[in-house]
Amino acid sequence: MRKRVPLNAIRAFEAVARNQSVAKAADELCVTPTAVSHQIRLLEDFLQADLFTRKNSRIYLTPESTAILARISSALDLIDESVSTLQTIADEKDRQLAVGVSSSVASHFLMPRIGHFLSGSPEIDLSLHTYLTVREAEAQQIDLTICNWDSSREWRREALVEEEIMPVCTPAMAQAWEGDHARLLAEAPLIHTDRVGFDGNMPDWGRYLGEYGIPRKDQIHGPRFNQAGSAIEAARSGVGVMLGRSLLIQHALERGELVAVGESYPERSVYYMLSPWKSERATLLQQFKDWLLKSVEGNGCVRAV
Repeated sequence: MRKRVPLNAIRAFEAVARNQSVAKAADELCVTPTAVSHQIRLLEDFLQADLFTRKNSRIYLTPESTAILARISSALDLIDESVSTLQTIADEKDRQLAVGVSSSVASHFLMPRIGHFLSGSPEIDLSLHTYLTVREAEAQQIDLTICNWDSSREWRREALVEEEIMPVCTPAMAQAWEGDHARLLAEAPLIHTDRVGFDGNMPDWGRYLGEYGIPRKDQIHGPRFNQAGSAIEAARSGVGVMLGRSLLIQHALERGELVAVGESYPERSVYYMLSPWKSERATLLQQFKDWLLKSVEGNGCVRAV
């Protein structure tokens, strides 16, 4: 069993030896000279050796204390460095905010805007995690997720945005049908997104065409994608027309890469911010939530209430 070395006494000894003064050591350690002298006596009793000699109101190291001073100083430096490293790690952890989203939300909603948040919040180290499934996201330790599904966790749920779902394609494709949206939707290739998962139920062309009385014999045909982000890239490349979520396609609409070519889908979808009820980073979390709410204002999305 390791002997329990009196560390306070060790620190007192090192400070006295380095300063060659009990009074100066006491000032450095923020204690009284009497307390320092008491610690020195404790260490001498522990070591069964004298550590200092006194002559003409001055103190001098004994051969025994001289032999151990360098090693003790190095050991205390190592302890201080180790504690400082742990504090740095703790500080960095306190600065980190873990956000979990689908790859589509990450690429098409957050990435075009996140630079603005980071430049305005240098005290936050954002850690972005992308997931393919709801279950995968719920299994991770994250501070916030943005999605349009209900989590099985008992999380705080706050509405972020009520999005529109509308048919979109490239300006060139819209022009090729001379602005006749009904004919375009009846004849142009349709892009399907059939995944049910992190981004919730995807829009259905059959229901959309039936809702607006647009005849089409081959409505189930066309390229299919299991992620909204891939479907958006296909639409931007001129592959066909897709039913796009306003949260995800707004950046492409603003840049003129896509244009709306029909009425909005009869149902709207709400994206939520889900977060734990209690968080060690509550201040950082609220700061990010406030930014998210501001980022959806005035960008074509409808703020959810």
